[in-house]
Amino acid sequence: MKGQSPDAVALFNRFVAVVRSCGPFTLAPAKSRIGFQSKTIFAAVNHLGDRGLSAHVVLSRRQENPRFTRIETVSPNSHVHHFRVESLDELDEEVRGWVCEAHALGSGEQRAAERTP
Repeated sequence: MKGQSPDAVALFNRFVAVVRSCGPFTLAPAKSRIGFQSKTIFAAVNHLGDRGLSAHVVLSRRQENPRFTRIETVSPNSHVHHFRVESLDELDEEVRGWVCEAHALGSGEQRAAERTP
């Protein structure tokens, strides 16, 4: 996070706190993003700057919401939901819900629950 403004660092740290509240994860940095991984990468910060944070979560269903800037369907049960936050207040319970749902999918918990009769 070298070279980032204090506001950008605070936004990233709050996003990490949201992810942490959903369960254990490993950071998976790559050239173009910082991934959050349980068994698979379930969320990522794609861009961080003075204007905000761009991120995505992977959900098993397509969820329409005006806060999503783009939704990519990777497979019938894997949809990448992109969103942007510009302030700490926008990292709210709705975002936490998406992240926790994505964490459950990425850790295999959601798939196991779907198979249980």
